[in-house]
Amino acid sequence: MNNNSKKKFIVTIKVIIVHIFLILILDLNAISNLKKNKNSLNEINNAQFLNLKSISQEDIEEYRKLIRKKKAEEKKKKKIEVDRKKKAEEKKKKKIEVDRKKKAEEKKKKKIEADRKKKEILENLKKEEKIDLINHDRLELEKELLEIEKYELLVRQQIIRNSQLSDAEAKYILNIKSRIENNWLLPHDIKHDKICTAIVNQLPSGRITNVKIHGCTGDNLYVDSLINAVWKSSPLPIAPDIEVFQENLILQFKGPN
Repeated sequence: MNNNSKKKFIVTIKVIIVHIFLILILDLNAISNLKKNKNSLNEINNAQFLNLKSISQEDIEEYRKLIRKKKAEEKKKKKIEVDRKKKAEEKKKKKIEVDRKKKAEEKKKKKIEADRKKKEILENLKKEEKIDLINHDRLELEKELLEIEKYELLVRQQIIRNSQLSDAEAKYILNIKSRIENNWLLPHDIKHDKICTAIVNQLPSGRITNVKIHGCTGDNLYVDSLINAVWKSSPLPIAPDIEVFQENLILQFKGPN
């Protein structure tokens, strides 16, 4: 066998192999047609050699169309799957965004509610504080009124007693008033009452323990100057006799005209 014959033989073998491969992957339509013809199928199964020339060009083109159709369907399925996944991802993102907005809204509502409760608590505290302050002021006012009534009673009693003082008692009171007046440095150009009453508590030694000014509506400087004069006069002149000593002194001072 020469070289040309060998080459033709090899080419023929290759062609046969290709055709056999095409027959094996023949489309469903061709197989269906073969199945319909039972006799043809039996012949194919029993045949040891298949005449490749029996496959027409139309069958091959039909097979190619089926292959292209199948690829197109697979591509379409892939696209549908991609779109489905894309929609699922978008749906998931939307759900996450909705949940985020919902949580943000709930957080905002909780903050508003917390601020409202805090404001309500503060308002209640202010109301309670205001009520306590009013009650405190009322109690202080009542206490002050009681104290004023007490001092007014002492003043009235002392006025009555002053009209009945003995010479020794009158001289004793006069000495105390003189010492205080000598220590009284009156501020200039101030308003004052004609009479201010000083309630002075003292020990038998003459040391002053407390000073109150009653019934005096002058300037604060005027009132303070009288209080300073009283404290500066401690100890007061000692009573010549225990009968003359007065623990609570009610002294009336007349300011300058």
